[in-house]
Amino acid sequence: MERLETTYMGLTLKNPIIVGSSPLTSSLDKLKKCEDAGAGAVVVKSIFEEQIESDAKRMIAGSDEFLVHADAQTFVEESSRNYYIDSYLSLVEQATDALDIPVIASVNCTSKGAWLDYVERFSEVGADALELNKFILPTDPSVEQGEILNSYYEVVKAARSICKFPLAIKMSSQFTSLANVVKTFDKMGVDAVVLFNRFYQPDINIKTLTIKPTINLSDPNDYYQSLQWTALLSAYLNCDICASTGIHSAETLVKMLLSGAKAVQVCSAVMKHGHAIIGTMLEGLLRWMDEHDANTFIDFRGKVAHKRMDDPSHWERAQYMKSLNVEF
Repeated sequence: MERLETTYMGLTLKNPIIVGSSPLTSSLDKLKKCEDAGAGAVVVKSIFEEQIESDAKRMIAGSDEFLVHADAQTFVEESSRNYYIDSYLSLVEQATDALDIPVIASVNCTSKGAWLDYVERFSEVGADALELNKFILPTDPSVEQGEILNSYYEVVKAARSICKFPLAIKMSSQFTSLANVVKTFDKMGVDAVVLFNRFYQPDINIKTLTIKPTINLSDPNDYYQSLQWTALLSAYLNCDICASTGIHSAETLVKMLLSGAKAVQVCSAVMKHGHAIIGTMLEGLLRWMDEHDANTFIDFRGKVAHKRMDDPSHWERAQYMKSLNVEF
């Protein structure tokens, strides 16, 4: 067993660093570059249910001359969906053939949509696992929390019933009872939860008075929430935890592993500093292991998780007086 080897969702990874779904993993060449840089696994850039549906509608809008025929609209919609999903499946298949590290497919979904019909095909083209990425922005004040939660559970239940290979849920932190939601997913049989997702943040262009998209990359200090919840939950779950957000250094990588993470996802660090940061983080991890006489991950992973602390209340405080009393 290699010193940095770990398991995640039952998959063997040569090290715990996974390059998450992003522009870094959107093509075969980019996926190979992640492997060459030392990544332990990759998540292929998500296929978006909303994009599929939007493109289907746009194709229909440009095909008015065909819509006089019976079932023409259904045919055009299905053709559009098949085109984009087949293109994505082709990329996943190429990646699994070309790479020696695990390749994880990813779906960004809004509902129990047509994408569910293709879940089995992810396995057929060789994907090692599927990461499900779902978030509902609760903007409708007439929709109660229970209804929103049920929509999550319905999608996960449907995916789990179809997906016969490892399934991960990439989660938001924006739940009233986060621990209960994660435990519910755990009971539903998911293999891992990824804590946490980063989202599109709209901004305003004050010159044109228009809404503009922003790429909100993480900073090195953005890891605290993921660290806290990984530590709070890791020892109480059957499923694995993959920590995500704000992991820019070997020091933060070590902290996530100490809190109980089986693996971590990086994206912003690579986009900011280049692929070489992966090797730098792994070298730093090995140095830390040498300094602490740790031969393998088993020697220290989860050592400071909530359940294993003499005083676990440190992980539970939302406001800690010693922190608040610091003089500036």
